Amino acid sequence: MTASVRRLRTGTRPAAAVAQLRLALDGIDGLPDDLATRVGTLIERHERSESGWSFIMVEPNLYHGVVVRLFDTSRRPKLAVKLWSLLFSKLPPDSNDVQASRDDLARELGCKPNDISEVMGELEELGAVYRRKEGRGVRYLVHPKFGTHLAGAARDKAQAEAPELRLVTT
Repeated sequence: MTASVRRLRTGTRPAAAVAQLRLALDGIDGLPDDLATRVGTLIERHERSESGWSFIMVEPNLYHGVVVRLFDTSRRPKLAVKLWSLLFSKLPPDSNDVQASRDDLARELGCKPNDISEVMGELEELGAVYRRKEGRGVRYLVHPKFGTHLAGAARDKAQAEAPELRLVTT
């Protein structure tokens, strides 16, 4: 009777694979810092999402200031506060670009696209959001000093590249 030795292979656990990826990333020489930061951020977000949480750092005083100002000055205060809070759920893990169209936001909030444009204009006046032209369209970004998924150097870079913050006073 001949005996053979078989190597037991266990399935790779996702957490272990992510940890290996993080170690591999640290070991790559010559990787541009901004790319390493973005990939590290994505790994971090993946680890958090495994637990079912989406993490956003919010500066509570600034966030509250926007809510108060919208409530006091918006032509549509209820819609404005709903939109402001919804924008944070539309941020990808690696930037502060709102990942929803005006029509998508309007559908989700049960209003007209023009209402979204009006409220986004109010948020822009407060400095809570800003826009970038993309071809014939516009992309809105939540100002990263109000809240962001980004951490560390990526957050610092986004805050430095954002327009000067117009402080909200209540």
